Amino acid sequence: MKIETHRQWYQAAKVRLANDPAKMEANQRTLRLIVLLTFGIVALSPQLAAATPWDSTGTQILAIFTGGLTRTIAIIAVIAAGIAGIAGKLSWDWVIKIIIGITLIFGSAAIVDYIVAAAGG
Repeated sequence: MKIETHRQWYQAAKVRLANDPAKMEANQRTLRLIVLLTFGIVALSPQLAAATPWDSTGTQILAIFTGGLTRTIAIIAVIAAGIAGIAGKLSWDWVIKIIIGITLIFGSAAIVDYIVAAAGG
């Protein structure tokens, strides 16, 4: 039995899929269904946007992501990443990615408010 690498297996599976018209047709039907569902969701979005439960749920999720415990964990993560970077246990590339990610999480509300204000909303 020949042992294949992951890349060889993936390429062989891709070729088998391309040579099977029934699978290609099934993929096209799935793509059509996804597009139809996407348009349906977009068509219903005014009703979803006006729904109060969604608004309060979104506010609760935002409070979870930017609350006190999450802030404390983020501060500890920045400290740990900095110490690991200085000690050479973590590359500075990852330290910067961690800090940018935390900045985006906690600054996302301000970023969105700025964009909405710039758009005149």
